[in-house]
Amino acid sequence: MAKRSWSDANEGMEFMTIKCLMDDSGPPCRRCAERNLGCVLGKNLQSIIDEKTQYNEAILQDIENLHNTLKEVAKKVGISEPAALQCSALQKSAESPSQQSRSVTNQNGGGDRLGVADKDNYGPSCDNSPKISPEDGNLPHVPIHSLYTLTKLRALRSPDAPEGHSSPAVDDFIARGVLRLEDAERLFCLYRDRLDAFMYGVGCKYQQLDELRRKSPILAAATLTVAALHDPQANGLYGTCSSEFRRLTERSMFDRRVNRDYLRAMCVASYWLSDMSWMLSGIAIRRAAECNLHNSYTRAIEEKSEEAADGARLWYILNICDQHLATLYGRPAIVQEDSSMQQWESFLESPVSTEEDKRLASQVALLGIIGSIRELFGPDKGQPTPRAYVHQITHFNKQLDIWIKQWSETLPGRFPRKGALLHFHFAKLHLYSHIFRGLSGDSPIPHHFLDCAATAISVATSTIEFIITDPDVAAGVIGMPSYLHCMTAFACMFLIKVAVKYGGDLVEPERVWDLTTSLVRHFRSLPAGRWHLANLMAPGLERMAATLKGGNEGHNNQQANAFPPSNGANGTIRSQVAAPGTDSALIGSEGDFFFDYDMSFGLSPVFQFDMSSLNPDMVGQEFNNVEYHVRRPGA
Repeated sequence: MAKRSWSDANEGMEFMTIKCLMDDSGPPCRRCAERNLGCVLGKNLQSIIDEKTQYNEAILQDIENLHNTLKEVAKKVGISEPAALQCSALQKSAESPSQQSRSVTNQNGGGDRLGVADKDNYGPSCDNSPKISPEDGNLPHVPIHSLYTLTKLRALRSPDAPEGHSSPAVDDFIARGVLRLEDAERLFCLYRDRLDAFMYGVGCKYQQLDELRRKSPILAAATLTVAALHDPQANGLYGTCSSEFRRLTERSMFDRRVNRDYLRAMCVASYWLSDMSWMLSGIAIRRAAECNLHNSYTRAIEEKSEEAADGARLWYILNICDQHLATLYGRPAIVQEDSSMQQWESFLESPVSTEEDKRLASQVALLGIIGSIRELFGPDKGQPTPRAYVHQITHFNKQLDIWIKQWSETLPGRFPRKGALLHFHFAKLHLYSHIFRGLSGDSPIPHHFLDCAATAISVATSTIEFIITDPDVAAGVIGMPSYLHCMTAFACMFLIKVAVKYGGDLVEPERVWDLTTSLVRHFRSLPAGRWHLANLMAPGLERMAATLKGGNEGHNNQQANAFPPSNGANGTIRSQVAAPGTDSALIGSEGDFFFDYDMSFGLSPVFQFDMSSLNPDMVGQEFNNVEYHVRRPGA
């Protein structure tokens, strides 16, 4: 309850009693702080007595513990024991039987004297707000407000998200000696100077590691983890940083208050850490909504606030990660029909917008198209794509062409434009790969989808060539978000599956083998950490490429003559049937040809692994049965 002093012009209204919204940090409450008013918390007599009683009991318990310790010491050294405590005798005489029972229980429990409290105190915490009458205030706008009004449960109220404050002493895994300071400084500089630009400069606003550690230990752990993932000299540090980040994330799961840097840490992890991105992205969006981060877009435009613009950028990053993961896993996105995603032009036109915001906006615009593609095709149910979708595919293709034309002329810098082109290729591959849905076994490609199939092959091959041959993109593989690495794996697996199933009718297996092995060589030439996705993908891609070679050339020729490709009467392309002597590397655990031998190119299995279970010796392993006939880029 706040008592607020108003102007002398209305002495009759000198003190007004209205409801406060008190946070855990105490007065002033949110309403008083917004109006620059003094906030005096009025407590009833019973609450004051309860607090004083709890404090006095804690003091008495501390004294008794000290007294018991002194008695033990006296016995050891052979001196007389100290006199009995008078306060204990007075307390026991004043206690009721039920209170004495609780006191004995607390003493027997030991240790956490305040944690072993009366079971009646185990309920949820409530706000100490004044009583209200039904006629007070306006009609509730959100149903949860009504329940909060009746119960005052703090868990029902979304707290503000205060900015991080510097703590006088840093107590983190660096201070504890788990990670050396010089290693942490090196990793921080790597993230600040190189990696943060890949996330549009939103991930780290601090220029010094010491300031970052004082402001937000969880953001420090997130940035150091991502840096260790990309640093070839930090293979032994990645597990240390990752464990600390996981520990801090788990500990903060039920925190009532999170600040902007906490959300920034979730953005960083969702953007790069593929083994935890799906979970953290969902958590971050929920916590960001609690902090009204989704309204930052409107505030940035209306108030021209830099602080609100920073919140809008974080919200955009969370949405980008959400849309990326929805595409990779083939699942619905968490955020649907968000106005800030649909009206990104207004944000770009605002005075608080920067050149980097153009890159953000380009992604938002592209993901709007990709979201519409996902909505059209829906989840993969194993059914063939309807013929009527040819027109929608053509429409989306035109939208993507318009998108790349616009942003190729708008984006600043050479690398951002090449990055847009890479996203453009992956978006087209995602679009056209849908025509292979439901084509399992010996199902032919329908004649009305032959052009789409050819386009999908062309896009996939040109994408891999682009990654290998363009010097800027080839170097930028280290730093790209996990989404682009997964789409690269998707393009390779797509080509390999098509080459195995349809032989040379759509793409020559030799061509796919050259592209894949060249990509593996490039991945292995990159200066990345052991657990980087490029290093994790290389052995698998190498094994898949080896399946295209099969055994010796004579065996391949006999197999090709025995099972020639067949063309359907209606212009369809039929799949090749597996020969009895097919290489066992093509057979999956269930005996299906090439694992599942269908043309369902779902991406979710790519992410279903735990890095902690991997054998470190496996990474970087060479496969002697693969011969390379192509040169490395730039060699």
